[in-house]
Amino acid sequence: MDIQLLPWSEAAEIALPVRIEVFVKEQSVPEDLELDEYDPIATHAVLFEDNLVIGTGRVFQKDVTTRVFYIGRLCVLKKYRGAGYGEYLFKTLIEYAKQQGAIECQIHAQIVSQLFYKKFGFLADEDIFMEAGIEHVLMRLAMTK
Repeated sequence: MDIQLLPWSEAAEIALPVRIEVFVKEQSVPEDLELDEYDPIATHAVLFEDNLVIGTGRVFQKDVTTRVFYIGRLCVLKKYRGAGYGEYLFKTLIEYAKQQGAIECQIHAQIVSQLFYKKFGFLADEDIFMEAGIEHVLMRLAMTK
C-alpha cells in the first residue's frame, strides 16, 4: 500500500477514474458535478495497492487567509472496502492538513458515512443539506498539536 500526494495536474489522469466509478456510477452523482473549481487548488492523495489506483481523496483551503482545510472526494473502489484503506487514506489527508498549519478540518459528509468520520473525532452540525442529490452534513475536526 502506497499513497502519493499530488497536484491535480498529476493526479487527474489516475484519480478521476476512481471518482467516476464510485461517485458517478455507484452513487449516481451527475458527472458534470464531479469536477469542480477546487480540484486545481487541492492536494490529491492517490492510494495504490499492487501498482493499481484503488482510492483517492483531496484536501484544500478555500481561503488561504484562514487555516481551515477541507477534505473531500474520499473514495475507495468497492472491492477494496472494509480492509482499512479508507482509514489510511483519510488519516493521510488529516495529517497533511495538520502539517500545513490547519486549525480545523471540515468535510461535507454523506449522512450514511457519518460514523466513519466520527471515529476520527469529527463532529456533525445539525443541519442536513443536499449535495449532488445526496443528503450531507457538515462535520468539523479541531486540530490538536
